[in-house]
Amino acid sequence: EHPHGLSDRDFDSLFTLDKPVMFNFHGYPWLIHRLAYRRHNHGNFHVRGYKEKGSINTPLELAIQNQIDRFSLVIDIIDRIPALHVAGAHVKEKMLNMQIECRNYAYQNGTDLPAADNWTWPY
Repeated sequence: EHPHGLSDRDFDSLFTLDKPVMFNFHGYPWLIHRLAYRRHNHGNFHVRGYKEKGSINTPLELAIQNQIDRFSLVIDIIDRIPALHVAGAHVKEKMLNMQIECRNYAYQNGTDLPAADNWTWPY
């Protein structure tokens, strides 16, 4: 409906007609759901976003509490793709352990774990 919005054809070419879509958004998830509601495949949209959880936290600790951190996204993808349930079990456990390690470090030191804070996408 918006004059600068994507046409249905462009939207479908980006998000497909039948594949799961994981959307990590810096704002409230309902906004993305509202934008995608009348589009094809809106039922396959899963949006992570701000949930008003946390207060005086480190950036990564706050992201973990709102489930918008990289570990939560990996866990969510493993949980949502049946072919990854068994094959990704060890990765899921590693991600859960990383969340615990990062939260414990933040609690004890008041800063994010340096290895997590300085992490960059390797590809």
